Amino acid sequence: MTIYIESFILQNIVINFCLLRLIKITVKPKGNFFRLMCASIVGAAFSVVGAMFLTNNTMLNVLKFVCAVLMLLLAFKQTKRQFVFNFILLFIYTFALGGAITSLAGSCYATGFGVIISSKISLEMVLGFVIVLTYLFELVAKHLKFKIKTNNLIYPLTLYFNNNKITINAFLDTGNFLKFNNQPVVIVDLLAYLKLTKENYINFVLNKANTVNLGTVAGKNCLKVFKIDLLDIKVDGKVKSFKDQYIAVNTSASFKHTNYQALITTGLI
Repeated sequence: MTIYIESFILQNIVINFCLLRLIKITVKPKGNFFRLMCASIVGAAFSVVGAMFLTNNTMLNVLKFVCAVLMLLLAFKQTKRQFVFNFILLFIYTFALGGAITSLAGSCYATGFGVIISSKISLEMVLGFVIVLTYLFELVAKHLKFKIKTNNLIYPLTLYFNNNKITINAFLDTGNFLKFNNQPVVIVDLLAYLKLTKENYINFVLNKANTVNLGTVAGKNCLKVFKIDLLDIKVDGKVKSFKDQYIAVNTSASFKHTNYQALITTGLI
């Protein structure tokens, strides 16, 4: 198999740059385009040395380690703790990206420093795929960070009523100050309420229960309020129980595209 040194170097520079950019997207270390490009070129130079001059596995592994350390030191301004974290991310992304590239390959050519891909797809298309993949990851990462922050405010909630119980996720709404008879009220999705009480929708509509007004930016909404036997909420591994807890039933589609079915107040945490 013929391997052109120009293609080998270009491929390594692009992949190294994408790996470093993934780290930058993930943890936002201090580093600019010039630093990342210099680190990528240095990493490619190490790859050339390893592929052409080294055959001993121990020496190759040492060279890979030194290469990774030098690339990170050149690419980012970081503390020792940040460096360790970035080092771990570099190897995680290396294996992940390597698997994605290998999946496009028709065959693989093993060298002492790594694997060279031989594919029916042109090198330009493979590199384009790698670049597009990093930008897709950036879009996913932005959404993922929001999800992680949101999930930190989600708590398991168990509702008990007439020997029935359901366990759902509840979101801590810090702006929810809804009260009934001077007690905090948990807002529950209609489907969760019907499952708990074994009622049908018609009986729910005909039920002349107490109501409470919920004010939002979209206006006011009148919610029916019911008292359940017990509510358990798990906070930091410990269960807090509330007897005769009031719940308000939300009939809108507010919970349709969420991973929680209730809203709780800070008074329950």
